[in-house]
Parts: sequence; structure tokens; C-alpha cells
Amino acid sequence: MLNLPVENQWDLVVKHRIHNEFHGLWIEGDDREELSRLLRVDPDWRLECDLETATDMFPGAPEKIVWIGPHAPGWTQILAFGLLPYHLGVINLGRRRVFQIYCDGELDRLDPLYLYYDGEQLGHVTPPHDEGGYLEFPEYRPFANGLALGTDGDLERDAHRLLCMVGRITGRFLDQEWFAATRTLYRIPDGIWEEAW
Repeated sequence: MLNLPVENQWDLVVKHRIHNEFHGLWIEGDDREELSRLLRVDPDWRLECDLETATDMFPGAPEKIVWIGPHAPGWTQILAFGLLPYHLGVINLGRRRVFQIYCDGELDRLDPLYLYYDGEQLGHVTPPHDEGGYLEFPEYRPFANGLALGTDGDLERDAHRLLCMVGRITGRFLDQEWFAATRTLYRIPDGIWEEAW
């Protein structure tokens, strides 16, 4: 069986007050400047800050901000605030793998662990309900060992297991050091994506 994190991944998200609308993106590659351009951020609205500052800076919808930083070698992580999971800026991050977890804790909604590449949603790599069950992309099956979701729809357990799955794929789980890091906060200007809809 593959490794598991020291700390429950969803408990960390809750502890840092981002569980009501958690929107995480794990993007293959280390070029955060390119990802910022692809997201069409306002470069003048750049702030190096910690997560607490980032969450305090988000006034709520319709404002859209992203907190971008390194995750593991070869991977960048983005926390998005105010962006819907299907926003064009989220899915058009180039010819690289992008994994997305979206959870709305207030509505008890957890989307599958989606996989995007070059503007296309290829499907999802959510662990199966039963150990060894069907997985849309068999090459990701080894990462799902021990993470079967079951059928009872327990949001906290399932969110933890989705975060474990993406942690195994990228080579890093969320931890206290990750949450304490300074990353770059940007605003995505209103209307910048409207012509693409």
C-alpha cells in the first residue's frame, strides 16, 4: 500500500478555515509566472502573503483571486477563491496535467478529482467506491490503493481521500509547512474572461 499523510488532509483544510469553499488546483510544472499569465491575473495586484492574509483579502463573490505557489518538485499549487470549477481560466492552463478538487462544505458538495489537459476535462481520477473497483484511468489505479470511498458519501472522509490521491500523484501531501508558506496572491479582473464564454 502507498503511503498516507501524517495528518488528516481535510482536518488541515478545516483548521485553516478554507473548507466552506475549497478549490484546489495542482498543475504540472514550476513556471508560476506563465500560469499567472494564462489565468489573466492583474500583475499590478500582486502580493506575497500567507494563507491567512489571502483569505482575509477575499471579499467574496464576484471577486476572484488566486494564491499560487510551489507544491512539490515539478508541481505548482493554486488555491482559487471565487472561481467556479468550470471557469475557463481554471481549465485553460496549457499542455500540462491539472488536477482539481472542489468542495463546498456549506452545501455538502464534493466534486470528483478532475483531470484537465490543454483546455479539456479528460475525466476524473477519483478513487473507486470499492477497493480495486473501476477507475476511469487505469494508470492511476496504484495511487488509489487503500483510498476506496465507499457508498455512504461521507464528505469529510472522501475529501481527505481525494486529497491523499492527489498528494500521492504529485509526491506531496498537505502539511503544516505548506499552510504556513508565503505564496503569491493575484486578482483576476472582472470581465477579463467574458469574451471567452
